[in-house]
Amino acid sequence: MFDNNISIKTNNPINDNGLNKPKIKPEQVLPFDVIDPTKVTRTPKQDPSNQTKQNLFNYNPDSVFEKFVKSLQSSPVLAEGAKKLLLNKQFINQNINSDPVLRTLFESFLKSIEMNDAEILDFLKFQQKTYTKFHGEFFDNLRALLKSNPDSEDFKAVLKNFLRSYDCFVSVEETSKSIDSALKNIEKNIPDMLKETFNEMTEKLIPDNSKGLDLNLNLLKNEILPFMGRYISKMNDFGPVRDYVSVLVHNIVRLETASKDNFSNDLESLFEFIRYNFDVDEKYMETLKMSLISTYETASNVKNDSIESFLTLLEKGAKESQSLTNKGVMEDMTESLLFSRDVHIPLTHMFLPLNYNGMFMFSELWIGKEYKDYDESPDKKRKPEYQQSYKAFITFDIQGLGYFETTLVLKESKLALDIYVPGNLADHIEKIKNDLNILLSKNNLSVTNMTVQESVKRRKFNEVFSNLSERKSGVDVTI
Repeated sequence: MFDNNISIKTNNPINDNGLNKPKIKPEQVLPFDVIDPTKVTRTPKQDPSNQTKQNLFNYNPDSVFEKFVKSLQSSPVLAEGAKKLLLNKQFINQNINSDPVLRTLFESFLKSIEMNDAEILDFLKFQQKTYTKFHGEFFDNLRALLKSNPDSEDFKAVLKNFLRSYDCFVSVEETSKSIDSALKNIEKNIPDMLKETFNEMTEKLIPDNSKGLDLNLNLLKNEILPFMGRYISKMNDFGPVRDYVSVLVHNIVRLETASKDNFSNDLESLFEFIRYNFDVDEKYMETLKMSLISTYETASNVKNDSIESFLTLLEKGAKESQSLTNKGVMEDMTESLLFSRDVHIPLTHMFLPLNYNGMFMFSELWIGKEYKDYDESPDKKRKPEYQQSYKAFITFDIQGLGYFETTLVLKESKLALDIYVPGNLADHIEKIKNDLNILLSKNNLSVTNMTVQESVKRRKFNEVFSNLSERKSGVDVTI
């Protein structure tokens, strides 16, 4: 008989310690059994503010806000292109004067920016008044009503509907141009076999929207859009065509909102609400109606030759210039002007190209509102009170002197100034301070803080208004 002591060793030794442990039989759960909710792993609750902070580090390519934040760093600077046009003689002689498209337009532009003090003020006032469509006596009256009735949610809803209709109604010409541009871009990108059918539909559109608005809307909604919808769904074309169709849909909605019936209904609803809910008489209502007519006519006729000349130079240079250098400069300046109107930028932007007594300069002005909580009450349930202040960022690039920057904060009549001057004026900083103090005291402004130092680095507006890149739940549409 052999001894019963045979042992087998393997390359992977087995740990005997686990052999004596009791085996736990896994709980068998049938596929369709109801799961016990107490055994389900729950996602821990997170503070929405913390979640927002975490999401800032997760790039989302489809987020409009993320694209805006990225554009803050990469968007062209208007002043850089303007410096070439006004202060760089080598660039002017080698590029502008040799360009048959821009030479004459540039001469007209230089003549239009020869301004005196009163014309400079009018130039800036024009930009401020035309920054939005909601300027004039009529909208001042609406603001006064809104300010005196801040808790009326119904009035806000009626007012919102009217403002949307008014915006679309006075923008019919621009909306029609955008629709025409979208249709042309769609035609360029669809297959050749579909172009003939597509062009047959678009040729039915009436160019004058004031006469053929209903017919155009019917063609766009019932023929052109369904045709493009069928093409995209069958061909899975999710490229430029779908993007242009999205732009087309947006402008069709605006065109439909701009109809006279829609505008008159929203206007009548606004007047009826004011008449029966606020303490106003018929004389006030008649004055309000007349102020609307006056505001509309004024907005339609207001023009500025200097602005028109500058924008014409940019448009022709970007579209028709054969010089790649000139074309690039004009495109960058146009992009910068468009980006300054982004809905995520709650700032007023103005610019000033100037020939003042033979000296050329270019200036930009950014103005924003700031609200600071000044309620020091320990009661946290008490509604906080805010004090409004204004912050301005002003830049000057002056021929023969150099680059200046000023950050200005105004709270009531108290002023704080942060001034940067070019290096060739660094020895005169104390004199600049004294002269500014005398000038401000004459205008009854109390200076709480003033610093004057040499400019080392040019700053962009988003470096001064640093809160622009903070994530918010909405956009500023203040009127």
